Amino acid sequence: MEPMPPTARAPRRLPSWTWWLALAACVAGVVLVYAALVWSSAGQVLEYQVFRAVEERYADTVPDVASQVVRILPLGLAVGMALASLGALAVARWRRRGLLALLVLAGSNLTTQLLKAALPRPEHADGVPWSGGNSLPSGHMTLATGAAVAALLLVPARWRPLTTVLGAVVSACTGAVAYTEAWHRPSDMAAAALVSAAWGLLAVPFARYDGAPRPAPRGARGVEATLWSLGVAGLAAGLTLLALTLDTPATSGAGPHPAAEPAGILLSASPAVLLWGALGTAFRRGRAD
Repeated sequence: MEPMPPTARAPRRLPSWTWWLALAACVAGVVLVYAALVWSSAGQVLEYQVFRAVEERYADTVPDVASQVVRILPLGLAVGMALASLGALAVARWRRRGLLALLVLAGSNLTTQLLKAALPRPEHADGVPWSGGNSLPSGHMTLATGAAVAALLLVPARWRPLTTVLGAVVSACTGAVAYTEAWHRPSDMAAAALVSAAWGLLAVPFARYDGAPRPAPRGARGVEATLWSLGVAGLAAGLTLLALTLDTPATSGAGPHPAAEPAGILLSASPAVLLWGALGTAFRRGRAD
């Protein structure tokens, strides 16, 4: 028998405690994002540096094509994945996948709505306009990302690299448009991506394949490395552009800095891309069926 090529090596299964650690990291991430950027006055001021560039678009009465797509696409994806999951329940070999996908869909969206209702957004005397309440996490982002994670659970392992790429694209585009249309701040998108990733990570141990080791899907490692790299690079670029805006405080009444909107787009999209790289690695190393 010919030796298995290096790219087809079966990944070693990670121990169970790593999933609880990853889940705890996602929960801690949501807490940190909320505490740093919503609860604190300094965080609100910092995030307003990028939100000031788009806030007036919220009142637009004629939505553009991108906003119309993002209004419809997340809900359409969620409904489609829910129907696919229900269909999977009718087939014995897919029943576990369907149940886990439904759990991710319901759990991520319920968590987001509970957090949005329960968490206050303090009004500080810092020059940041009062928005009327908390918008973290983003419901648009959770619908889109939760649906894509459900798809990751439903598809066969060999299709997961492609599904991971498509999930990253859907999440990144949803986050970018939700920001540019002034529906949400970057922190809302980051928290929503963390919530969806947490539910996906929670499902991995229950989706494990217990038979003989299987080789990793072709291209999986390359996809993961690319998403990890793009996520980190996007965050670094977004933070760099944000730093450039600090010499023009948004609360001073001056117009937005030219770098503010590009910074907001990168900071709204990049966390999800990074988390999709992590999800791809988790599903591969967890030997999800």
